Amino acid sequence: MFVEKCKNKWQKNKDLSMCGIAAIYSNERNILGKVDRIINKINYRGPDDKGSLQLKNNFSVGSCRLSIFDISENGKMPMKDFSNNYTIVYNGEIYNFPELKKKFNLSTKSETDTEVILELYSKIGTECINHFNGIFSFILFDKIKNIAFCCRDRLGVKPFYYYWKNEIFVACSEIKGIHEIIEKNINIEKIHTYLTTSFYDFGENTFYKNIHQLEPATFLLFDLNKKKIKKEKYWNLYSKSEEPISENNVISQISEKIENAFKLQVRSDTEVGVNLSSGIDSKIMLSVLDKINGGQSKILANSYYFEDEEFSEKNQLEDFASFKKWKVNYFKISSEDIINNFDKVYSSQEGPFPGVVTISKQLLIERAYNSNCKVILEAQGGDDIAAGYKYVFSSHLKDLFNKKKFKKLFSEIINFSNVENESFIKIIRGIANSSKGYLNGNISADSSNNYFESLFQKNFLRSYKNDYYQKILDKIENEDIGSNLKKFIFRDIFFCKLQRILKSCDRSSMSNSKELRVPLLDHKIVEYFFSLPENYLINKGNLRYIYRSFAYKNYGIKTSFEKKKYVSDPQTKLLKNELFDWAYETLNSSKNLYLQIYNKNEFFKHLIKFKNDKKFNNSNFLWQALCLNRLIND
Repeated sequence: MFVEKCKNKWQKNKDLSMCGIAAIYSNERNILGKVDRIINKINYRGPDDKGSLQLKNNFSVGSCRLSIFDISENGKMPMKDFSNNYTIVYNGEIYNFPELKKKFNLSTKSETDTEVILELYSKIGTECINHFNGIFSFILFDKIKNIAFCCRDRLGVKPFYYYWKNEIFVACSEIKGIHEIIEKNINIEKIHTYLTTSFYDFGENTFYKNIHQLEPATFLLFDLNKKKIKKEKYWNLYSKSEEPISENNVISQISEKIENAFKLQVRSDTEVGVNLSSGIDSKIMLSVLDKINGGQSKILANSYYFEDEEFSEKNQLEDFASFKKWKVNYFKISSEDIINNFDKVYSSQEGPFPGVVTISKQLLIERAYNSNCKVILEAQGGDDIAAGYKYVFSSHLKDLFNKKKFKKLFSEIINFSNVENESFIKIIRGIANSSKGYLNGNISADSSNNYFESLFQKNFLRSYKNDYYQKILDKIENEDIGSNLKKFIFRDIFFCKLQRILKSCDRSSMSNSKELRVPLLDHKIVEYFFSLPENYLINKGNLRYIYRSFAYKNYGIKTSFEKKKYVSDPQTKLLKNELFDWAYETLNSSKNLYLQIYNKNEFFKHLIKFKNDKKFNNSNFLWQALCLNRLIND
C-alpha cells in the first residue's frame, strides 16, 4: 500500500517532526533556565525530546520535539549546521526537503528536513523560504550577522508568538509559554474588536498587550546588534485575469494538485489517521487516499457524532465509508462532554474559540488515537479557498452588477434560491446582511447577524475605536486582487474564518501530542483556486461550483451538489436546552464580566429571549460571553 511504501522509502529520509519552540533575548545574562521553563510549559507539543542552548550571553533558544520520522539523535534540536554559524529550533514539516536537497546539492550530516533548512539558508539566505512546501515556524540564529531569522508558513498552519518591549524579546509556539516569563496583561481593546466583529485573531495583535502574532507568510528579522525588529511578507495571493479555459482542464489541474499534496503529506514513520465528517471535503479526502493507497490498509479513520439525530452525520458518513469499504470508528459527544471539558479546551486554545465543534475535535483526537499514531489528516480549507460560504454570494452579484451582466445576475439569484431552497425574500435579506458584514464583520456562514449593541455598556463601546477591521479592508484594497468575490475569499483566508480554524486545529491536536496536517491547504492548491475566473467558483447558483464538479466527475461523490449544511453542530439547540442552566449560572456568577463590558440586565433579557424564541438561532453572543468570562477571570 502507498502509505507502507512511503514508510519504507522514507526510513532513509528521517525526521519530520512537530515541536514547540522558544527563544529569549534580554540584557540579563545566563537566561537558559528561562527558556527551559517555557519549553516545560508547552512540553505536550513535543514530549519525545527537548533541548536548549545559550548562543550568546543574552540570547537562548529551546525546543521540545514530537518525532514523526525516527527518534534518533539525528533530529535533535537545537540543531547547528556544518560551520556552527547557524542554529535552528523548528516546528513543522518541509514536505519537499529531499527534492530541495537534490536541487541545491546540499550536503548534510543527517537525513532531516531541519538540516536542509539550515544548509539552504547558508546558501541563499532568507530566499530559502520561497522554496519550501510545508507547514512550519522556526527561529534560525545567524552568528555571522548576529540576527534571529524567524518565519511562519504561508497559510499560518503553525503558530508563532513573540513579545518585544524594553529590549526584551521572547518567542514561543504558544502564548502560555511567554506568560511563564512575561506577566499577563489583557488587551481590552481587542476584546472590543472581538465582540464588535467576531474576529478571533487580530493580525499581529492578540488578546494580551505586547504579545504579538507573526502573521502568515511573514518572516521577522531580529537584529541583536541594533536591537531592532523588521518584518517582511514573502508570499501572497494574486488574482489573474480571466482567460478562456475548459472545465475539464480545470478539473484535471485540481485533481493533479490535490493528489500530489496528499502523496506528500501521507508520509510518516508512525501510524496515520484521518478525522472525517460527512461533508464534501472529507469525502474527497477519503476518496483520494483510497485511490493513492489502494484502499484503507492501515490508515485509521475516526469521526465524532452528536446524540441529536438532527445534527448527527454518522449515517451519511457510514453509507459513504461502506461504499468505499473503509472502516470508521465513531465517538459520541454529549452535552456533559461540553460542560466537563470547556475549561480544558479553553486552556489549550489560549482564549476564545469557535464553539462546540472545537471541544468535539479535541475530544475525538484524545479518545481515538493512541501513542503509535502521531499524524492526523483533516480536510480543512475547501470552503475558504473555493467560495463555499453563503455570505460570499453577495460579492459575486456585486461583480456581475459592476460588469453590467444584469441578466446573469438575476439568473444567479433565481438559481441560488432554488439550490438553497429558500424564498426570494430570504435570499435578498441574506445578500443585504452579507454586504453589510463585509464592511463591518459580524456575519455568520449562513449570513445571519452576530452583533447586538444593546448587550454592552455604552462606555465600553465608546472607549475603544474599532479601526482594526477597516485596516483589514484597506490592506485588501491595496493588494492586486481584483474582484469583490476574490476580496472576500482573501479576507477569509488571511484574517477571518480560516485563521481561527487553523488555530483550533493546531491546539486541539498538539495538546494531545499529535500533528494535524491539512493537505487541501497546500499552497499550490490555494494559489490555483485563487487564480481561477470567478465563474468557476460560483456558477448556476452553486457555491464552490468547480470544486463540486471535480468531486462528482473524479470520485463519483453523488452528494457533491446537495445543499450545504450550514449548521453542522447542535450548539444553539444545546445552549437553549441541556446547556442553558450551566451557561446561565456560569455567567450570572461572573465577577468581572459586567464591570466594564456587558450591561447585565440587558444581557440576561437577551439570554431569556434566546432561550424562548424559536426563530433566534444564532448562539454566538452567548459563546462569546462564556469565553470572555474565562479570559477575564483567568
